[in-house]
Amino acid sequence: MGSGAGHHQRRVSRARRALALALMLVLSGAGCQTAARSPGPGRGVATSPAPAVSAPTPAVSVPAPTGGGTYSVFCGAGAGCPGGGAPAALRRPIHLPRLAAGTRCPVSPPGRKVDPNEGTALGPGPVYALSLGPFARAAVMPFVLPSPALFAGSAWGGQILKWVGAPSYHGPVLIRGRKLTGPGGLGFGGGKVPLAEMDVPGGPAGGVGLNPGGWRLWSGYARLRSPGCYGLQVDGTTFSEVIIFRACLSSNPARQTGRCGSAVISPARTGSPQNVACGQCAAPRGAWPAYVP
Repeated sequence: MGSGAGHHQRRVSRARRALALALMLVLSGAGCQTAARSPGPGRGVATSPAPAVSAPTPAVSVPAPTGGGTYSVFCGAGAGCPGGGAPAALRRPIHLPRLAAGTRCPVSPPGRKVDPNEGTALGPGPVYALSLGPFARAAVMPFVLPSPALFAGSAWGGQILKWVGAPSYHGPVLIRGRKLTGPGGLGFGGGKVPLAEMDVPGGPAGGVGLNPGGWRLWSGYARLRSPGCYGLQVDGTTFSEVIIFRACLSSNPARQTGRCGSAVISPARTGSPQNVACGQCAAPRGAWPAYVP
């Protein structure tokens, strides 16, 4: 009887061990299922959180050239300044070329002295353009950044741009322009926001803007924001001419030196070192907010 009792106890012990093993397997399976489930509401497989992606900073809008359209912008409201603006017939379609980035700038031929009262001028005439430095000789315009001395508070830089009109033509003139290698804009005048065009009145000898010998002279500025290739279209009642020039940053970006920069501009001025040699016409990065036409 003692032997039978011992045999029964061994069977009970094996049964208990089997039950314990089964319970452990069940609990282990439940634990694996729990670990495989995401604690989130989606009940999907848990993954590492995706890295945050910053939205691109929108470009700061810069006012495009605007205004013009009347003679009074050029000659004010003084005696001899007619009302209105350039006739509609002068608003011919812009026929300046469009160039792919990296294309060689097809600058106008070297200028010549046409007005005995002024220096060498650029263009086929009868209206000619004058500026500083190599402009008339090589159709290159070194321009300056806005500074307290010039274009203060503006997002637009620029350079002196004067015009002379031959005695053979005393009619009205409309002058417009743009960058040929993409957006960037080209304006006129010395204001905080440049003018989109120049409307110049006509007149006989003794009228507005006349020099000795019947030559007319109009002072002003070209306004631009980046180096590159630019075109000017000059329209009169009997002609339409094109002047193409290349712009580079002045050797001193805040002064009218009349020379192109040949060194790396300080990061403190432009935001990052950038070669602005005239031959490369590289745009200074960070000099101004992006122009959005």
